[in-house]
Amino acid sequence: MSEAGGEAAARDQGGEAMAGRKAIGFGLAGLGAAAVLVAGVAISPAGPYLAHALPVSAGISAQMACAGVFVSGRDLDTVARRDVRQLSPLTAINSYRLDRKARTVTVSVLGLSPRTAYYRPGVGCTLLVDATPAQLDAQAARLQPVQTAPRPAPWPLGDQVDLSHLPPGVDRAALDKAVSDAFTDDTPDHAIDTRAIVVVYDGQIVAERYAPGFDKTTRLLGWSMSKSVEATLVGILAAQGRLDLDAPAPVSEWRAPTDPRHAITPRQLLRMSSGLTFHEPYDPGTDSTRMLFESPDMGAYAAAKPLAHAPGTVWSYSSGTANILSRMVVQGSGGSLASAYAFAQSHLFGPAGMTSAVFEPDESGVFVGSSYLYATARDWARFGLIYLNGGTINGVRIVPQSFVDFVRTPAPADPVAGYGGQFWLNGRKNGQLQMPHLPADMVSAEGHNDEYVSIFPSRHAVIVRLGWTRVDGGFNRDRHFAAILAALPR
Repeated sequence: MSEAGGEAAARDQGGEAMAGRKAIGFGLAGLGAAAVLVAGVAISPAGPYLAHALPVSAGISAQMACAGVFVSGRDLDTVARRDVRQLSPLTAINSYRLDRKARTVTVSVLGLSPRTAYYRPGVGCTLLVDATPAQLDAQAARLQPVQTAPRPAPWPLGDQVDLSHLPPGVDRAALDKAVSDAFTDDTPDHAIDTRAIVVVYDGQIVAERYAPGFDKTTRLLGWSMSKSVEATLVGILAAQGRLDLDAPAPVSEWRAPTDPRHAITPRQLLRMSSGLTFHEPYDPGTDSTRMLFESPDMGAYAAAKPLAHAPGTVWSYSSGTANILSRMVVQGSGGSLASAYAFAQSHLFGPAGMTSAVFEPDESGVFVGSSYLYATARDWARFGLIYLNGGTINGVRIVPQSFVDFVRTPAPADPVAGYGGQFWLNGRKNGQLQMPHLPADMVSAEGHNDEYVSIFPSRHAVIVRLGWTRVDGGFNRDRHFAAILAALPR
């Protein structure tokens, strides 16, 4: 193995050397550091933090590395360096073990707290907490794989994209420059890291660009853009009469009428106004990381939280609510991973032509609706087109117009009117638009590393930006997307 920075070890048990990493022998010094760290758990006031730090660091690393290799088709070393390492300094001392035959990635920190993620074709990666790979295989035994083949029709019905013939009024030179500028990254450590941009105008892709190492076939993680897809599945259930958005949510933990959470409705969950306690910041020991990287049943973890406020009265962003909603999708579609998978394929991904979509589940067999949908940039653009078209794509209605109107209407409890129903809006603060150079009617699916599917109904446009921007990296969507829109007809 070659050396590049020397902060982690990456090994492929299937015999493939991982370029760019050198296995580090911690020896006695490493064991001593680990012992000090473990002792600190017992005696330090920061003990609860440290107790979660190692399993969370190893868990997020295993999950991201597994999906990066098996879902996105990338090199383990690159994923470890460009993705995992950027998420947290806790991951700097990871060791990785990739076993292609077993379809696993195992990560440990200083040789401690090993965590393994397991890949199932068509299903994606699942972080092992209580289950074994054999148990997860049994869970997925009835899944029917998606059949993919080249589709000769023009996008979005097919795969043909013709950038040589643009709609009248598109300023090609200005558009090309605006897209190119969005890839500019002069920050230290490549902190902005734009990987894909797709621009749709009037139902046609008019611009498309990828960073080196990525292309139109690369499945890319949406992080919290997954919430908008999960909400769409909820909307489909409601349209089919399988779920009442305004009745008490079908959550077993709250079924007793005397439980104060019994009154929470799916609509309130969609609006992030359930009133449930949930600590969102992504630090070890918080609800978000304990749910994502230490819980086998994420929906159950979130549903067990107590009320902090009366339902519908306070807006509070919570990934937990998204996974409660995902559990409703499973229950409403038949009660199993296979039923949820078939439901999503039959009513959303298939009709929309999103053949690349992989919605990874937790061990309970529920899609991780808060975080883990992978798709190509073109398929993310198809998803945006559904909402641009008022709920339809390829001549098929996915969700009713009334649901489209709902998700883009500000949640009553949101003081800045910046959130609808699992979609973000261009809210206002002190009377000013939060993104003053973008249209007021913008509605967006948004992810942790500045992933965006931004929909502009007044401009007949969708802009997809996928990347891995660090929190301090600062991809300037207001400036870059405004420049792209300026190149399109008004």
